[in-house]
Amino acid sequence: MNYSKLLGLTAGLGLMASVSAFAAFPKSAELVEKMGFGFNIGNSMEVPNDPTGWGNPFPTKDLMDSIKAAGFNTVRIPCAWDSHAPGGVITETWLDSVKTVVDYAIENQLYVVLNIHHEGEGGWFQTHIDETVDNTVDTKMKNYWTQIAKKFAAYDEHLIFAGANEPGSNLGDKWTANHVATLMHYYQTFINAVRAVPGNETRTLIIQGLNTDIDKSVKSAPVSVFPKDTQEGYLMFEVHYYDPYQFTLMFEEQDWGAPGGEKIIPQFYYGAEFLGTDPKRNAGYNAWAGSVDQAYYTEKHVNTQFAKMKTNYADKGYPVLIGEFGANIRTPDLDGADLEKHLKGRVQWHKDVAAAAKKYGVVPVLWDMGNESTSGYDNMAYIRRQSAPVGKVVDADAINAIREAFNQTPIIGGGTTPVIQAGDKALHVTYKTLQSDSSEAGTVRIDLGGKDWSQYTAISFDMRVAGEIAGPCMDKTREGCDEYGWASVSLFNMSGEWDWKEVSLGNVEDLGILDNYKITLGDNGLAITDPTDMKAIGLNVYGTQFTGDMYLDNMLLWKADGTVDTLNNFNKKGATYGGIAKGTLIPANATGSWDNVTNPGSAIKPSVTVAKMSVTVQQGLVNATFHSPRATQASVMLLNSLGQEIASKHFTAMPGANNVQLMADYRGAAMLVVKQGGQKFVQKVILK
Repeated sequence: MNYSKLLGLTAGLGLMASVSAFAAFPKSAELVEKMGFGFNIGNSMEVPNDPTGWGNPFPTKDLMDSIKAAGFNTVRIPCAWDSHAPGGVITETWLDSVKTVVDYAIENQLYVVLNIHHEGEGGWFQTHIDETVDNTVDTKMKNYWTQIAKKFAAYDEHLIFAGANEPGSNLGDKWTANHVATLMHYYQTFINAVRAVPGNETRTLIIQGLNTDIDKSVKSAPVSVFPKDTQEGYLMFEVHYYDPYQFTLMFEEQDWGAPGGEKIIPQFYYGAEFLGTDPKRNAGYNAWAGSVDQAYYTEKHVNTQFAKMKTNYADKGYPVLIGEFGANIRTPDLDGADLEKHLKGRVQWHKDVAAAAKKYGVVPVLWDMGNESTSGYDNMAYIRRQSAPVGKVVDADAINAIREAFNQTPIIGGGTTPVIQAGDKALHVTYKTLQSDSSEAGTVRIDLGGKDWSQYTAISFDMRVAGEIAGPCMDKTREGCDEYGWASVSLFNMSGEWDWKEVSLGNVEDLGILDNYKITLGDNGLAITDPTDMKAIGLNVYGTQFTGDMYLDNMLLWKADGTVDTLNNFNKKGATYGGIAKGTLIPANATGSWDNVTNPGSAIKPSVTVAKMSVTVQQGLVNATFHSPRATQASVMLLNSLGQEIASKHFTAMPGANNVQLMADYRGAAMLVVKQGGQKFVQKVILK
């Protein structure tokens, strides 16, 4: 959308103007009342490389219209930049894409908070807050915010910039004065970069607390250490609120060193009238005290926390944004009356947070991930994005609770996610290429929260995978689009410092029949860096343009004596999904079909059929062995994930066994393609 068109659409509203038309924008304290409560377009624009990579479609005007209609006055757009900046320069294509989403919000007279988010696990900024300034990080901060500020210089006070997301997530409780000084230095760079661009002299800017944690910030980041601004009254301060963590986010038991080795477990019930019979499942249960702290299942705790924000920041000239808040729904663990009690308490939690925000003058912004799953977590979905009709309110009860706190009448409708019924179930995962021309991955992950697996020697599960495979191009009318397609499945784990290890289970074309897989844990199977600190385990499907299905059931952990523990039988609990993977629970069956057993044994045939070939990889060398029925001319080539040729040569294949070797100065995933006569051999390789 061009500038002149937007001015025409918003005539009389004054939503865009250069600074020359305004002597100064309204100060941040003047914006708070107008910002009301907000909505995060999470798991979208912040996804590295591809905003649809985590399953959400690109944000639309219909979505933004619905956000406004639901009563939200603010939209936070978490955003990635580094993955769209080859050589440190943000591409104009990406800047235009972000501008499109910002304009959808501006047309609805929404306040927009545009940030630099984590950009993948950890990112270039979020986990790099050290005791000294890193010039590389500092330079990126300056360069990116200069480019962003130039792109959006013509927008008025409705557009707000936020410097980061949750800085210092690498530190835990180990913040020192030097860490704080480093973070404030980066914020000073952010402020200076934006202010140096004409049109942004009085734009409201937001800096984040220490890992956006309220108590850490109050303890170690008073306003006296804040960066300086050229204009007074144009900064805000951001924290996030997910208290109590065991109620809102925790999904696996964890060992936090409680007396007697008691494990910390997820809590399901909030609110005095909605508590369960097991105290350990009530919000506020303290394993050290052996009792439930009433403050955590009533409005007392959130009022205490938000009062700190008012006293320590807002009253000292830095209005406060609660940049994220929300709570998962416990459908993977609960059903029937227990789930109903949980859902009612969850609504009360949203009401208490919103009421405290209103009382203490902070702006609460709801975290929405788009995932409407009832079989897995990370299911904070309040407005529909991943299914039709986009923009329909999914969780009217929670939104109505927030509206009530801000003196708005209930919206039409009510209810939350439906109940999952008990029964023998399995996991059905679907994979669908969205818009990338490169190799894509669909991840199914079981989060473990640091469990000790040192007693286990193997893992087993039932699995079937089938689907359609095309080459590295989206346009099927393009010549050669179906060439060199591939898809493979690997079992992976993350342990210790989130160290990733995986083992290949084979190509998809070999996995089309339901089978039981048992993989040894250790160097002879699935390597694990630290079996005493298991963070996650799961399955990855890699491929170029893969669309298909996986049936998964009965994940078991084996001990040396032959006994087993159930990791997940998928009867009630699903998984966490990433990339092009989506999962639901279906009735278990004997053939691994995923169409509700209406067509047992059916399989989607791959569009590319390949012959067998064995491959070995050494540093700089790839050796392939295959069988030829006759003498014929042949060729071999290596392709990277974009389908670009790395190395190739022609040779004469002889009857019987053949061996061919290629040299390649390349590292990472690639495709080896051997063609001779009417045969084609294709295999994924990892070059060293």
